[in-house]
Amino acid sequence: MTVLGHLRCVRLLPALAAIALMLLPVAGKAEDAKTVRIGVLDSMTGVFSDFGQQGRPAFQYVIDKVNKDGGIKSMGGAKIELVLADSASQAGRAATEARRLITQENVSLVVGVLLTPEMLAVSPIADEFKTPVLSHSAAGARGDYMFSMGLPYDRGYAKTMVEFVQELNKSHKFNLKNVALVYSNYEAGQQVNKALQRRLTEAGFNIVGEVPLELQSDDQTAAMLRLKSLNADVALGQVSPRNGTGLFRARYSLGFFDTVLIGGTAGYTDPVLWKDLGDKIGQAALTRNLFGFAFSSTASRTPSVQKLTEELRATAKQGHDIGQSAIQGAQAARLIQRVLELAGSTDRDKIKAAFEQVKIPSGDADLYLDRVGGLSFGPDHMPNDSTGVMIQWKADKSQDIVYPAQYATAPPSAKK
Repeated sequence: MTVLGHLRCVRLLPALAAIALMLLPVAGKAEDAKTVRIGVLDSMTGVFSDFGQQGRPAFQYVIDKVNKDGGIKSMGGAKIELVLADSASQAGRAATEARRLITQENVSLVVGVLLTPEMLAVSPIADEFKTPVLSHSAAGARGDYMFSMGLPYDRGYAKTMVEFVQELNKSHKFNLKNVALVYSNYEAGQQVNKALQRRLTEAGFNIVGEVPLELQSDDQTAAMLRLKSLNADVALGQVSPRNGTGLFRARYSLGFFDTVLIGGTAGYTDPVLWKDLGDKIGQAALTRNLFGFAFSSTASRTPSVQKLTEELRATAKQGHDIGQSAIQGAQAARLIQRVLELAGSTDRDKIKAAFEQVKIPSGDADLYLDRVGGLSFGPDHMPNDSTGVMIQWKADKSQDIVYPAQYATAPPSAKK
């Protein structure tokens, strides 16, 4: 290089340095503007579509609020981008869609209703690709990367329902002794049924028989006749929305209201029951000797739930049909927000670690569940506090929470 060329290079160095300094903020802004891609895998069609049809709009609503309010702060205001998919209520389809979301859409995590059969199918995919998956409602969580906000078969469903029956006898003089087990005949219903058998026997109740309900059947007249023949004081079990609708139609047509029905979740508690049954049957069959087990309820007096319910009812997509699936969807969105803030990264293993550490305490504005212990995950990747609520329908289609006592809005009442 000539002396003249060397001098020209020396003169250019300050200018190049200045340009580099000017470019640094631009690079920072580009990083701040990145997005977090999340796969949303719901049952929007098929036998479990009631869950997805309610849960997804609520999930979307809260995610939109998070983005509008500045995104994920720990990631420089990163916005959440949702990649939508439909499991069609089929386990095989859920697995295929989960694989596509992870490998082709390159999402950082997957979230959705994912009931038990879908959860079981998706779990191996989550572990294979080391991608966190959050289910709104599954009663179990298999594998290292699967988490669920649902309640466990035993310490969630069975424990709450059996303790509620004991409370009805102890404090409300119901005198329930003979128990029939009425449940939807698939993985979740079967597992809850096994847990109920053990807990009821240990508590001294007399199990008089079982009435399994086939998922695809709309007519449950034979099942209701079988229940009637058992002369049970009370029937317990996990029941899907379709099976619940069939049961209550049969209950009305047979005029059989003597046995107290206690079950859930959505098959006893979802507002879609009134739509499917009609007001006449609904008022006759849902408000008499029936109690529903639920993850949550719009009847809650908790300020965060009341505020969320008002907001969802004001949105066109939700209308006035707000049930526990909508609340679960909104809760999942807030949980995802907390997890991403904690992870501060799109790295899948850091997100998994954040799921294991996250906690939304009782009284927090982002907690939409009536749980004394708040929302956090135990070693089984299920909620540490797994207490559900028991509801009773009123004639105006609203609900009362009747158990546990600290969240009750009214006492349980018998009406034959």
